[in-house]
This record gives sequence, C-alpha cells and structure tokens, in this order.
Amino acid sequence: MSFASVNNTIYAARKLVYHLKGELKTVNSQTAQTTTNADESAIRAFLHQMIDAWNRGSGKGFAAPFSKTADFLTFEGTHLKGRKEIAAFHQQAFDTVIKGTRLEGEVNFVRFVNSQLALMHVVIRVILPGQTETSPSRDSLPLYVVTKCDEGWQIEGLLNTRKLTLERQFFLDDFDSLSAEVQRQVTDLVAGLKASGVITPTQIDAK
Repeated sequence: MSFASVNNTIYAARKLVYHLKGELKTVNSQTAQTTTNADESAIRAFLHQMIDAWNRGSGKGFAAPFSKTADFLTFEGTHLKGRKEIAAFHQQAFDTVIKGTRLEGEVNFVRFVNSQLALMHVVIRVILPGQTETSPSRDSLPLYVVTKCDEGWQIEGLLNTRKLTLERQFFLDDFDSLSAEVQRQVTDLVAGLKASGVITPTQIDAK
C-alpha cells in the first residue's frame, strides 16, 4: 500500500470517528432532554406518594414505589430488603413508635445518570403527635436511587440520613462519654422535666 493510500485510509477513518461522535452526542442530548422532560415529574411524585402514605399510616402505600428487590437503609442502620419487608417494617412502626406522626418535605434535586437511572435527594421534616411545628431532631435527607423498567420508574434504593448539626453532634459525643449510670440519670431527668411540663419536645429539639 502506498503512502498516499495510507493517508487516505487514516483520513477516512478519522471522518468516520468524528461522524460517530457527532451522532452519539446528538443521541445522548436527545435522550437526556427526553428523560428530563418526560420522567422527572414521575420521579418527584414518589416523595408525595410516600408522604401521603406515611400520614395515613399505610405501610403498603409507603412501600408501593419500591421494586420487589429494593434496598432501604434506615437512619439507624437497619437494612430492609424488598418491597414486602419495607411495607411490613413501616406498618409496625406506624402502629407503634411513630403512630400519629406526620411528614412534610420537598425534593432538593433530581439528577439523571442516564436514561434508565436517576438520583433524587429530598428534605423531610416530622411533626410529632400533639405538636404543630416540626421537630428539628427528626429532620432527614434521604437519597433515592431510581431506575426505569418496562413498568416505568421505581425506587431501587434509599439511604435515609438524619440532618445533624455540629452542635448536636458535640452534645451526643459528650453524652456518649458518660457512664451508663449517668446516661440513665440524664435520660430520667429529661423525662421528668417533660412530664412536669417544664420543657416541651419542641424546646428539647431546639437545643
């Protein structure tokens, strides 16, 4: 093959590469635009659906947006696997320890990794039973992993994290440094103050 033929071949190959790059860029741009316009509202709707189910005390409704094999990590580290386990766990909580609580919140951002995968970050606040204001100690910042399948978008993973200020973290560090007996005394003291009406849950959360 002559030198000229080699140059022509290289030139043709470069043209092909540039053409393919242009086509790929166009496809990616169209996909991103279509995904953002068509699907972001569906993903954002998951938050409202879950808040509504929480406020109704429905574990089944709360877990409905999750896939059958979803992973849910609660703020204290419990790993729930699958829609059924997520529903059962929350229904038990709705019937006991968080009975009567209400949620409010909003989406912080939705980011599409590609046309089949997105991240959603939200802000959640909790109103305790008998209260009218949210309790800052219950504020959380969940991160959702959302995927698209034949049936549409679904939640594949959720990592729930509590919003923790440095001031509150320092307090917890000090509390953890106390002996078990002193920790019990502090806990009993706070419970006694609450029972006597000297302090309210809202005042405690504000510390």
